Amino acid sequence: MDWIEYVFGFRVERQEIKRPSNEPYLPRADSKIGVLHTTEIDGVDQSWAALNQSASAPHFLTGEGRIVQCRPLSVQGAALRTNSPHTPNKYAVQVEQVAITRGTLWLPPEGTLYPTVALIAYLAMHDIVPLRIPANWPDDCSDLQTPPPWDNENARRVKAAAGLWPAEQGWWMHMEVPWAHPTWHWDCGAIRRSVMIEMASRMTRVFEALPGGGI
Repeated sequence: MDWIEYVFGFRVERQEIKRPSNEPYLPRADSKIGVLHTTEIDGVDQSWAALNQSASAPHFLTGEGRIVQCRPLSVQGAALRTNSPHTPNKYAVQVEQVAITRGTLWLPPEGTLYPTVALIAYLAMHDIVPLRIPANWPDDCSDLQTPPPWDNENARRVKAAAGLWPAEQGWWMHMEVPWAHPTWHWDCGAIRRSVMIEMASRMTRVFEALPGGGI
C-alpha cells in the first residue's frame, strides 16, 4: 500500500517530492510512528512548492479539503532534520498540515482538520499508526517551562522524548521528536491533538460498525 487512492471519501492526489538528484529512496522502518507538522504558510499548492524546493518531503500534505501524497509509505520522508547518527525520518509517517502554529489551544481550519483526521483514522485502520499520544503530554503545553515559541531545548519535552523515541508508537509532533529540529521549530504547538485523535477514533468506530467493517 505505497500509494493511497481514497481516504474516507477524499481522493488522494499523487504529487511526488523526490530526493535531491533523484537519489534512490531509503526504506522506512515499520515503527508505527506518525509525526504531525504545520507548513506555517497558507495554501496546499504554495506549501507543496516550498517543500518540493527544499526536498523536505512529508508523506502527506493536508489542507483546503485535500490530501496530497508526496512519498510512498514504505520509504522515508524528509520533513525532519537528520543529525548524524540520529535519523528520525527513518521511523515516521509524516503529515504536513496547512496551518499556522499557535501558542494557545487551537485546531486547524476545517479544510485542514477534516482531511487530517480522516488520514489519521485511515492509517490506524490499516495498522500503520495507532490512535494514541506517545506520552502524557497535555494539549495546552502547560508542561513546558517557557512561553511560546518554546525555543529552549529543555522546554520541548526533549529530555523525556529522547527516552521514548522510537519505542513509543502513536502521533508525535515535530517539536517533540529528538534531534529533529533547529531551535526555531515548535510546530504544532498547543494543538488539540487529543481531540483530533478522538475524532479519528469515532470515525473508525462508525466504519467498523458497518456491514463488512470496511472503508
